[in-house]
Amino acid sequence: MLSNFAFWGLSAPLSILIGIGFLVILAFELWMLISAIQNKFITQNAKILWVVGMFILHPFVAIGYYFTDYQKKSK
Repeated sequence: MLSNFAFWGLSAPLSILIGIGFLVILAFELWMLISAIQNKFITQNAKILWVVGMFILHPFVAIGYYFTDYQKKSK
């Protein structure tokens, strides 16, 4: 029954784990996108660059934002 959910020729449990991984990455990206939009400690130009970058290079820019300007929000 679970074999119907397998993709890329992988087994069903591995397919489910990959799907969960994609959902976790998506949730992190959305969290960073919302944080960048609401962050009052960065300039408007920086917000625009972060948001556009997150749409173009999805998780890489979100990780960069987390380690640079997301930390400014908590201080």
